[in-house]
This record gives sequence, C-alpha cells and structure tokens, in this order.
Amino acid sequence: MSYQWCNKKRLDTLRVGEEYNILVFETENEKAEVYIKDRDIAKVICYVGGNKTIIENNQSHHIVVGEGNAQRDVYHYLKPNGPSPFLRLGITKHRGFGTWSSLPHPFELNPELGFEEVFFYLLDGGSKRAIQVGKGVWHDGSSVDEAWFVNDKSWSTIPMGYHPVVGEPGVHVSYIWAYLAKKREWEKI
Repeated sequence: MSYQWCNKKRLDTLRVGEEYNILVFETENEKAEVYIKDRDIAKVICYVGGNKTIIENNQSHHIVVGEGNAQRDVYHYLKPNGPSPFLRLGITKHRGFGTWSSLPHPFELNPELGFEEVFFYLLDGGSKRAIQVGKGVWHDGSSVDEAWFVNDKSWSTIPMGYHPVVGEPGVHVSYIWAYLAKKREWEKI
C-alpha cells in the first residue's frame, strides 16, 4: 500500500514510506518504524548504528501546547538525548473537532535552509479532510505561501515557518510528524 502525497514531496535527507502498513522514516544512519493502532502510535522501533530501541506508547513524552481552539496534546517519541541523533518523531492530537494547531515554535519564525519536516495525517469524523497552511521556506530555501487540502492517511511536506492545520467541521485532526534536528536550535522540546 502506498499513501498519497497532498503536496509535492520536498525532502532532501529524510526519506519516508511504508513497509507492510508500518510508517518508515529514515536517513542514511537512522531509521524509525512507526506502528499505528487505533489512530495512535502503538510503538516506535528506532535503529541507529546497529542498536535497536523500542519505545512503547506509554513511554512517550507528553506535553500540552496552545490554548482554546488551538490546544493540542503532543507526544514525543524520538526526542533530544534519545536513541536517534537527529531524527525527531511524535504525534500531535488536536482537542475537539474542527480545531486548529497553534503558531509554530519560535525558531521556525526565522526560516533557514535545510529544515525537513513531514506530517502523516490521521483524520476522523465528518469528511476526514483538513486544510494545511504553509508559509515560510522549503529545505532548499524556496519560499511558500499557500494552503492545501489533506486527507486521512496521507503525507505532506511541511515548510519551516508558519504551518497550522485545521480540520473541516466535524473532523478530528491528529498527525504523526518527523523532522531532522540538524541544529541544536531546531529542537522543539
């Protein structure tokens, strides 16, 4: 099975795909397999330098981000000082239906070359469709200021900069995200 892309795949180092219904995120030296169960991450298996680390759902680092109609739960699986030197991965779950994600992390408001991020959407209810906004730069420095529709179980490349997502009325938004923290300043936690 191959999931569709909602916009052009604009990644340089980070490769993404599926193997036997498992999401796979990898670079030359890092690989993460994401096992999904009931629209959530069941576990992540990370491979780096011949080492294998299993991170179960209950081992993720949970934080609440935003407020009001933009409040969401964020669960970090691959985080700083973890098994993966650069690959960061987690899942964001909006609270409510037809809600927004809030503003980006402060470092993303000063767009730079080389930042790579991707979302895999898990949408539930209503039309199972959402709108992704992207204003900033792609990894190659080219600018973007647009919005595009996203569907359940689909991919989007996410620019560095402003990139909120909102579910259509009656749609609950969750998305698995992965990015490369090529610089210490690019860490989100």
